[in-house]
Amino acid sequence: MTSVLMCPDGKTIESEAAHGTVTRHYRQHQKGLPTSTNPIASIFAWTRGLEHRGKLDGNNQLIEFCHHLEKACINTVESGRMTKDLAICIYGSKNVKLEHYLTTMDFLDAIVDRFKKQIN
Repeated sequence: MTSVLMCPDGKTIESEAAHGTVTRHYRQHQKGLPTSTNPIASIFAWTRGLEHRGKLDGNNQLIEFCHHLEKACINTVESGRMTKDLAICIYGSKNVKLEHYLTTMDFLDAIVDRFKKQIN
């Protein structure tokens, strides 16, 4: 899902979402159609980079933020709220229905809601 490469110095890293592009989803978005693009790998790529920055700077609040955001992503999916790609893994491509998954924006909102509950 996400890969992190570290230089021998232990200071320099590269963190990236380990998947291809979503051109088809972008074309839908350009037409004003809803999409169900899974942002979790991109979120984790950012949190892994930010967590490393937090470690270098001794910024425990940033590290905790990253842990909470990753946990919010996982807990959102475990609660049954997910994007279409994950719903297909559960229900199969022939059986997945609109009620089984969220649009990209609704999924991001669900992660935000979960994140806010976790930090309060």
